[in-house]
Order: sequence, then C-alpha cells, then structure tokens
Amino acid sequence: MILALKVIAVILVVLLLTAVALRIRKLRRDETRELTEPLERRLVAPPPSPYAPSKGFRLIDGTGEPLARPAVERPRLDPDRHYVFSETTLNTDEVVATNRRHNDDWFLSRSSHQSTLSILLRRVLVIVLVLLVIAVVVTYYVNHHSTKTPKAGVHSTSTLTTTTTLTTSTTVFPSSFQPTSTSGQNASYNVPASTYQVVVSGTRGATWAVYKMGPKNTLEWQGRVAKGLSESLPMTGNSYVTLGSPSNATVSVGGSPVTFPTPLPPTLNLVFTALGSPTNSG
Repeated sequence: MILALKVIAVILVVLLLTAVALRIRKLRRDETRELTEPLERRLVAPPPSPYAPSKGFRLIDGTGEPLARPAVERPRLDPDRHYVFSETTLNTDEVVATNRRHNDDWFLSRSSHQSTLSILLRRVLVIVLVLLVIAVVVTYYVNHHSTKTPKAGVHSTSTLTTTTTLTTSTTVFPSSFQPTSTSGQNASYNVPASTYQVVVSGTRGATWAVYKMGPKNTLEWQGRVAKGLSESLPMTGNSYVTLGSPSNATVSVGGSPVTFPTPLPPTLNLVFTALGSPTNSG
C-alpha cells in the first residue's frame, strides 16, 4: 500500500510540473504574438504638428462689418443605398453574403471553441486517473490476499499446541509430594512427568528463589519473591530449586503442594527427579 501511495505521489508531481510548463509556454507564446502583431492605425495617435497654430481670423466687408456666415448644410444619406464604414475596401455584395452565410449562433460557437491542447490534456488526465484507480485496487487485493495465508498457519499452530496441552494434562500427579530422601540442605522428590510446572510463593514472607534445570544445572531464573506473590516456571527433566527463606515459602509442582523436611535448614535445595519420559508425556 505504501508503494502504491508513492507511485501516485510521483505521478501527481509529474502532472503538476507538466501543467506548469505548458502554462508558461502559452504565456510566452501570447506575449510573442502581441509583440509581432501589426498595430492598428486607429489606435495610434498622430504626431504633433511641427507648425505653430495660427491665430483666428474673420471676414469683413468694405465698411468693416463682419460678414454673416452661410448656414452649413449637413450631409444626408440616401436610404436606398448601402454604405460600408470600414477601412477595408470590401464590396457591398461580399459583406451581405458574409452576413447571410454566418448567423449569431455560428459566431458564439466559434468564440467558445476549445483548443486542441486543452482537449488532449483532459483526455490524458482521465486516463491517468483510471490507471491510478486500477493500481490502488490491485495493490489492495494483493495485500489483503497475502495477509490471509499467515492466519491459516497461526490457526494450525494453535490447534497443535492445544492438542499437546491436552495430552500432557493426562499425567496424574499425587495429592502432595513427600521427600524420598533428605541429606543436609537437600530434599529429593520424584515427579511422574518429564515436563512440569514449579510454583514458588511467598506465603508468610519474602523469599529468595533460584531455578536450575538439566544435567549441567543451567540457571533458568533467580530473584526475590515478595510476600503474597509467586513465581511460576515450566521445568523439563531433572530440576533444582533453592529457597533462601524456606519458612516463608510454599512450593507446588503441577498444582500439588510439596512437603518440606523437618527441621527446615536456613537454605533448602529441592531436587526434582523426572520419572516420565518425553514420549509418554506427549
């Protein structure tokens, strides 16, 4: 989806730059056309006269009295004759023929006629928009289709995990674990499973717990368990749990409580021996 948005942004930028370039070209062409067009004589003012204006005069008779000016008759136009007031020397018949050939609708259609360039740009814009819509739809379909495949895999994995949990839960744990042997600070217990959950709780106070597992006593977790809290950890095979203050703590394996030996040492090491094989436990 991000790639499609980038492609759309690039195409929009290209279209914008193209439109700006065409607009600048049109403006320059109009300026050049205005400079090269011939000037109309009617719009050009004549140069000032090089001669000084003459003073007015009047006609008088022999006695010195001014003569009365005759009235000027205005010209009259013959209503039966066609007149053309234009600088071009067109024949009257040609003017009448032109007016008859083109009416007002023709002049209006010519004035609103669009240029070929604008029509071409509009068609290109429509094609680009259609291509963008197609690209977005295809990208959405590909992304939506690709996200469905992992979901099927996750569903199958969760089903497998559920089956394994149900198989493991068939192991029967005793109501409580009693120590099989004690030696100093160590107390040994037999667990009828290869994988089991060990929970250390600070029932009467805070305690320090250390979880180790395997033949090399690999450290899995260590820390302080506060009063009222608990620390739960899954163990596989033989495991060892050390309690710093065993009198404050209680331990359970697979939900069954673990009985501590008496008397309690300052530090108690719980040794759990797994009797169940991985094959039988699921």
